[in-house]
Amino acid sequence: MNRWDIINTLIQKNKYKTYLEIGVYQKECFNNIVIDYKVCVDPDKRCNATYCMTSDDFFSTNKESFDIIFIDGLHLKEQVHRDIQNSLKCLNDNGVIVCHDMCPWTEKVQTRNWPPELDCWTGDVWKEWVHLRATDENLNMYVVDVENVGVGVIKKGQQDLIEIPEKLSYSYLDENRESALNLISVEEFNKKMANT
Repeated sequence: MNRWDIINTLIQKNKYKTYLEIGVYQKECFNNIVIDYKVCVDPDKRCNATYCMTSDDFFSTNKESFDIIFIDGLHLKEQVHRDIQNSLKCLNDNGVIVCHDMCPWTEKVQTRNWPPELDCWTGDVWKEWVHLRATDENLNMYVVDVENVGVGVIKKGQQDLIEIPEKLSYSYLDENRESALNLISVEEFNKKMANT
């Protein structure tokens, strides 16, 4: 199972009709999404996105709402914070936000600069995920352990807040991965979909 499998499962299960993707790179995920209406945003002209602009610029003028939003843009905590907050404002009732790169399995891939020797880079976006798990009781959040980087799912709802240290470090994540991220397996995700 990969990110678009998760997204397509959520689309089918909830009969979603509208999709927004933030950050498309080579459009691999975007092209595999099966839905009535989909748009994407990326400032890189080579991506041939529907909207060639930053996500901040897109959200500042956007008037549409969406059933499902996938965030895979700039892999920095503060950018993902803005992308999630902006996405919540244009999310339809019963909609979901899906976030890539929420479970880095090595310290090196979660640095703030993409190490040139690595194929995979998650950045420090997991810190925003954990921050939301500690501060926003009006969300329901979990991360599916796939693609060696994790795919997070956010719905409006309820969650018990977790306690986190003032300064988040990779060692904290490594020691508290399951509880900090609310990490679940693919099997648990499939069960969750079958029971909702």
